[in-house]
Amino acid sequence: MKLYVDKSNNPNLDPAVAEAVKKDKDAGIAAKIVVRGYFPNQHAHLKDYGLDSGDLLNMYDVFLGTTNMPEKVVHYRYNPEIDKTQYHLEGTDFALARAKRDGVDYGRTMIDIDLFGEQPLGQVSMLNYLDRREENVVSDIWDWRGFRSATRYYTTYGGLTHIIFYNGEGRVGAQSSFMWQHLKGKTQNEWPVVQTSFEIMDYDGEHRWFDSEQTAFDYFLSNEVKKYDAELIMS
Repeated sequence: MKLYVDKSNNPNLDPAVAEAVKKDKDAGIAAKIVVRGYFPNQHAHLKDYGLDSGDLLNMYDVFLGTTNMPEKVVHYRYNPEIDKTQYHLEGTDFALARAKRDGVDYGRTMIDIDLFGEQPLGQVSMLNYLDRREENVVSDIWDWRGFRSATRYYTTYGGLTHIIFYNGEGRVGAQSSFMWQHLKGKTQNEWPVVQTSFEIMDYDGEHRWFDSEQTAFDYFLSNEVKKYDAELIMS
């Protein structure tokens, strides 16, 4: 087995890495693309290179057990998280829709709905829940394959505080926390938000905790190389 690490940090994938895996695959050599980042639409781009989900080893997919999830289209008008008896839906363009509250607050946007640009159009990418100041406080993230994959929580200043990731059965499979990093001489709105923990509920039967995504990836690479008895190839 060859494991090609794609360091491009791009959901579209590094063409050179994808082509190398496709070449090996066509020659009957077992090979996979290895990706660190969380990219809900990455599986949509595999077909651009003649690849499929079995050719991708995304760290989050492995941690969450979503490597080979079946694909289905979840159009925003039929998303199960939006109660049609409570909200009035409005499509604005190919990339955005809105859910407005019925009743006394009719007309106020409660959910901004981001849509994937990939075909077919209308698939939900994110449900951004707004407070009365129309500030985004919580976002549900949907995978292109048709399931809710994460929820992000924000501070009143828009900073990220926590992410919950869901496994293939919809239960919490991982979670990550963030906080402000105090920088002497800088005002609070100049402080960066940094990751402080990354917890995996079940990775190969073990509950794991890491201090960052990078630390988790280093462990993940080492473990997957042993699991597949693989040759590791860095892009």
